[in-house]
Amino acid sequence: MESSKFVLYTADNKYVVEYLLKQLILSDSITEALIFENHELAIGFRKMLAVDCQLQCSINTYIE
Repeated sequence: MESSKFVLYTADNKYVVEYLLKQLILSDSITEALIFENHELAIGFRKMLAVDCQLQCSINTYIE
């Protein structure tokens, strides 16, 4: 069985690509999105972005 993968999607219809050194990169393209292989890690990253960037994201399943 293949495990699920996840991406973070913003209310502005953008995908989270990278967050490094307090710099957030977003993209319109899911192919550039940061892919999480662990749901708990995606939750933690979403919480960090909410605090650090005041960014609200949904966690969506990534289908290859």
